Amino acid sequence: MTTERETTERHTEGRHTEGRHTEGRHTDVVAPDGFHRLHPLTPFLRGWVIVAAFAATVGRNLAEDVTARAVGLTLIFLIPAAGTYGYCTWRFTRYRIERDGLRLDTGLLVRHTRYVRLDRLQSVDIVQPLLARLIGLAILRLDLAGRERRERSDSDGGDSGSDLRYLSIGHAHRLRAELLATAAGLAPDVGEAPHHPLAEVPPRRLIAAIALSPAPWAALFGAAAIATPSLLTGTRAGVLGAIPLLGWLWHTTFRIFAAGYPYIVSESPDGLRIDSGLLERAHATIPPGRVQAISIGEPMLWRPCGWVRVRMNVAGAGPSVLLPVARRDEALKLIGRLLPGVDVAEVELTRPPRRAALLAPLHRRAQSCGADDVVFIVRHGLLHRHTDLIPHGKVQSIRLVANPLARLLRLADVHLDTTGGPVRVRAGLRDQAEALRMVAVQAERSRLGRRAALPDRWMT
Repeated sequence: MTTERETTERHTEGRHTEGRHTEGRHTDVVAPDGFHRLHPLTPFLRGWVIVAAFAATVGRNLAEDVTARAVGLTLIFLIPAAGTYGYCTWRFTRYRIERDGLRLDTGLLVRHTRYVRLDRLQSVDIVQPLLARLIGLAILRLDLAGRERRERSDSDGGDSGSDLRYLSIGHAHRLRAELLATAAGLAPDVGEAPHHPLAEVPPRRLIAAIALSPAPWAALFGAAAIATPSLLTGTRAGVLGAIPLLGWLWHTTFRIFAAGYPYIVSESPDGLRIDSGLLERAHATIPPGRVQAISIGEPMLWRPCGWVRVRMNVAGAGPSVLLPVARRDEALKLIGRLLPGVDVAEVELTRPPRRAALLAPLHRRAQSCGADDVVFIVRHGLLHRHTDLIPHGKVQSIRLVANPLARLLRLADVHLDTTGGPVRVRAGLRDQAEALRMVAVQAERSRLGRRAALPDRWMT
């Protein structure tokens, strides 16, 4: 990683790249007291939620007597109500950057003032849902320390109290750069930090990886098996029964492709940047030191191609996928860049004792674990192989777990816990004495690792 002086110089160079994000910006109206408002088109994007909810309700009741006259009369009252809701949301929302935070005022009848402290800022991401992207708008999402990972939907239902919906894409980039620079203690007008790509997912590889996954084929053959008898007999019951499987097919094919292409991982002084999404664009930044654990997944059908999927646990509400599909050497190189000093190939792994085959006759040979001075690694999985790794300084707790049958065989599992996420590090079916030594040694390594780790803050 770079020193603070080099980081500051590289970040200052980003001033000259700011002009790339000024397309489509609107004239930002600033009140005398320094408050800004959201984009004037925000009411239209806010109001569509009410109309969409009504359309979904009508769609669920098509079997009933829903006349065109009833729908028309409802829309006469619904559209003005939706417009009023969107306008009020925009009119009574304003924000202002202050010395050490962002002040956000919302609410019509009940006024809410939210103060986002920049020293608690974990990430500032830019998201462009499809409709907002068509008209050049974006959402600025702020994630704060201490908040749990939230579920983000494609609609306003996933709104957060500190999200700015909506800004022009140019203004969103400038505001994001200003917040990050202020949080890092730099001048707020230095512009966006430069970045250079580290990895990119080719579309052909992504399509081939989806085709080599069993879920789409299971959904396709299941839908065909249900619908074919009905088509031969002239009934519709089987066709309707296949609709959920066809929806699952959509979820496991095009939706995965739309989320994974284009997918670019870049490095900048702000941290690791991930730009992804075909329909809904997302620009996420993982600050230095926020990656807690990493899992390298190797599905059985991907192994002949040498492909892997890399997932991660991030402190806060960052993305959980580092690379949807990549060559193994590319993934290991990126992990080494993200976690300096980590070399998965150099860590010696040991298997559980032979008596563990009484509890896991097939999976025992696929399980192994090991550690060096930097990282703890666990490998498991027979058909879908996983290699989980966690730096010693990121371990938050260590647990030794043994059920009654495992105790009879003098076996135990060692769990290394970190922040919430898809990666669970567990060394299973270890000899009981070895597990006790592992807990003691790992506790000391974690203490020393936290002492030597860089602080989890911007621009370090």
